[in-house]
Amino acid sequence: MIKNALLSLKKNIGKTILLFVIIVVITNLVIAGLSIQSATQKSMDQIRSSLGNDVTLSVDFRNMMKNREPGEAVSNETSLTTTMADSLKDLKYVESYNYQISTSADNDSISAVETESDNSNNQQDTNKPNDQSEQASNQGDFTISANTTMEYLDSFTNSNYTLTDGRLLTSDDANTNNCVIETNLASDNDLSVGDTFTITTTVNDETIIQELTIVGIYEIQTTNEIGGAHFNNPVNTIYTDLSVGQTLTGSSENITSAIYYLDDPENAEAFVKLAKKQSDIDFDTFSLDANNRLYQQNASSLESMQSFAKMFVWIVVIAGSAILCLILALTIRNRYYEIGVLLSLGQSKVKIIAQQLIEIGLIAVVAFVISLGTGQLTSHYMGNMLESSSSSNVMQMDQKGDQPNDNQQKTNKQTKENFLGNMMQGPSNQELDVSITGENVVQLAGVTAAICIVSIAVPTAYVLRLTPRQILSRKEG
Repeated sequence: MIKNALLSLKKNIGKTILLFVIIVVITNLVIAGLSIQSATQKSMDQIRSSLGNDVTLSVDFRNMMKNREPGEAVSNETSLTTTMADSLKDLKYVESYNYQISTSADNDSISAVETESDNSNNQQDTNKPNDQSEQASNQGDFTISANTTMEYLDSFTNSNYTLTDGRLLTSDDANTNNCVIETNLASDNDLSVGDTFTITTTVNDETIIQELTIVGIYEIQTTNEIGGAHFNNPVNTIYTDLSVGQTLTGSSENITSAIYYLDDPENAEAFVKLAKKQSDIDFDTFSLDANNRLYQQNASSLESMQSFAKMFVWIVVIAGSAILCLILALTIRNRYYEIGVLLSLGQSKVKIIAQQLIEIGLIAVVAFVISLGTGQLTSHYMGNMLESSSSSNVMQMDQKGDQPNDNQQKTNKQTKENFLGNMMQGPSNQELDVSITGENVVQLAGVTAAICIVSIAVPTAYVLRLTPRQILSRKEG
């Protein structure tokens, strides 16, 4: 059969070249689609691990305002408690969590870092109504950020803040007076790791003096907030354990928010639904905010690209099979006499079909090997074309999308610029790798074999259903 197949290919050199060209084109397009699929999946996995895997539980003041009666005051007594937060921390999808308390404190043994705007702010305060001036004066000199752990805080994980000395707080620091302060606050007050200082606050007309021990010093690398009033200046933020925040607020139960870190950003919506189903929390008063909006926006272009690549592969496979079937049907029509003679001489139909498969299989093997090299170029070209289209779509989405505030807009813009800069820079970029993988080669081999089998089975099935006499009665040609 192999000898006959080789002779047939040599005899019909025109048909052989035509089939070879068609199969090369098909395999190149298929390998391009498969490699883009795998590249986009890898890129999506990368951004899943870095964006939007946290869900925040907090008081929903916006919803409370919407549900209040006209003229009704919004209660300031509503507070999130650790009991509420604990009811969600062991749910499915949760890998870790962090409870936070945001409050303020006044200086006692140290001084806050002041900025030039502080003096102008103080001058402006004297021109304000008494109630506004009093409200401003009640704001402490320091912002206290009390946490269960600092391990997952965004400012440190995204390297906006970097640790310069000591360590960050962990869950092992529970119920201690350990703290982490900014390097400018430390240098202004001649403090270092191991030193202690005190801060004060007033709760229910009672003055609370809290001693803190420095275990870490951090430095702010980038921020848009430096230069504001000293109590809003991030250099005056002191990170403490949750218990310190509870002491300064006078409540052992109330917290500001609870953040749950999930195993995968895709599970954010499922976690929210599960929490609402299994907890007794009033979600008209409290909200679970799935902070995966940036992931959804950034991943949408990749998902579109992946869907296009998948659809493209199916179109190529179906169209390629149809074209090969048509060509082989026309060539087999010219081989009626040959097939009829072979059947008359006792050749089995299986061997005849096998010979046809060997002929196209030999062509497909050569085309397959060549496509492993040329397919890389095709993948790069298609990848560049799709990346340019995706980048344009994301930019248009940014222009049309609603932004809640200026800071959020700046953050979203910066994140998307970083994402597009890293993920959408053409074939030389290692992040969006459209190179052919071993899995792509196996998939291509399977697709090529399937196309060959289908393209042979359809026309030969039509011919071989006839008897040798019927075949021979149809003159060759």
